[in-house]
Amino acid sequence: MIFAILTNEVFSMTKRILLTAFAVIAILTLTFSLIACNDVEDDSIELSDEQKHFYSTWLSNIEDSTPIKSIALLGSHDSGTSEMSSVVKAMSMTQSLTIGEQLLYGTRYFDIRVNKKSDGSLNIFHGVDTSGGNFLPIVNDIVDFIAANPSEFLVLDFQHFNNGSQSSVIDVIESSELIDLAVKNEGELTDMDYIDSLTLEDVRGKVIITWGSNEANGDEYSYLFRRNNDSCSLPNASLDSMYFGEENSKPSKTYIEESLPKYMAHIVAKNKALTVLQGQLTSPNLGNLKNLENGHNKAMSEYVRSIADNKTYLDSVNIIMRDFIGSDIEKTNSVLYLNLKKNNVKSEATAEFEKFTKK
Repeated sequence: MIFAILTNEVFSMTKRILLTAFAVIAILTLTFSLIACNDVEDDSIELSDEQKHFYSTWLSNIEDSTPIKSIALLGSHDSGTSEMSSVVKAMSMTQSLTIGEQLLYGTRYFDIRVNKKSDGSLNIFHGVDTSGGNFLPIVNDIVDFIAANPSEFLVLDFQHFNNGSQSSVIDVIESSELIDLAVKNEGELTDMDYIDSLTLEDVRGKVIITWGSNEANGDEYSYLFRRNNDSCSLPNASLDSMYFGEENSKPSKTYIEESLPKYMAHIVAKNKALTVLQGQLTSPNLGNLKNLENGHNKAMSEYVRSIADNKTYLDSVNIIMRDFIGSDIEKTNSVLYLNLKKNNVKSEATAEFEKFTKK
């Protein structure tokens, strides 16, 4: 009897030790896997001086009278994530270049998400990862770029805020030169109608700030234009960027064939103010986002060019958002090319535009 009891206790102890060992091994394996995929290689192509000039000033080639809602603009998804520092950054980093660097590759729309830290400072976050770089250098880069390139304009889309950062972001805007660049609606038009009325001539050398929070909006601040929510259920929004996680989590081929037509149908129906087509995928299993984009990139750029073959789509498409700007210049070229097909390009600039945006 005593022997049986001892045997059972030894067996139970051994089982607990083995289970603990397996758990430790599993945790270590996961940790090492995360560390192994933590490095996101900066594979951005190096631009020649001629390319830098063209992509930094490409809007100078667009007719002044073009409505801004009719310009095909390259957008950047989770734009400020290049400086994520956490062990899981490969799961939250969607850009290898800073916003200042993305500007040189022709990007004119930025998805900016700001977190307020316990010490009151502001940094970039993506999902639960709040390890992004400081917000202030982004503001400085934007101000410097517009000062150097007054032919351009930018859309700064403050989609999400974390830890009540809204008022602090407003403080930064109003205490910096960014406030002097901000487009303001000081008339009687609704924000949506005002944005819808703007031409490129109206916004050269300026920034349009869209705002994803009811805490502060255009009723209080003339330079904040209310963006829509992901499902685009808010009326009179100045910017629509429809997003459903279950759609963007589909494999690349399925997403392009099944999901993008749904998003384009909304853009065509909206046909008012600014719209965003989300060209990026969402990892369904918290995987490496760079690897995900590498498998999606070529087909997505081909889809963007194919928009030129559908007049209804071509007339309506506006901002097209991508991950890892600069890793392939075709991400830029495929979007800018649509402006040729929209007849937005000045006649005297057509040859140069074709030269830089050809496939």
